[in-house]
Amino acid sequence: RELVLSLASFPETFSEAAEYFKPNLIADFANALADKFNTFYNAFPVIKAEPPELSDARLALTDATRIVLHNALNLIGVVAPEKM
Repeated sequence: RELVLSLASFPETFSEAAEYFKPNLIADFANALADKFNTFYNAFPVIKAEPPELSDARLALTDATRIVLHNALNLIGVVAPEKM
């Protein structure tokens, strides 16, 4: 739940960072999002989740996190590695 709420808050964080000229808000957001994703990934099986629909939903959440993190890092000029 926290991961989904964090993803949903990105547009608001972006708007606030742009309005007040505070790029650190984007960096803080990216760091917090990565932390929440790490907590999610360690707590819940993604690939091996049953039923398969649950696995699909968790994979979609993982991909959404990847996209938002990529966009956030791109905004502050950080190039993320393709693989870790």
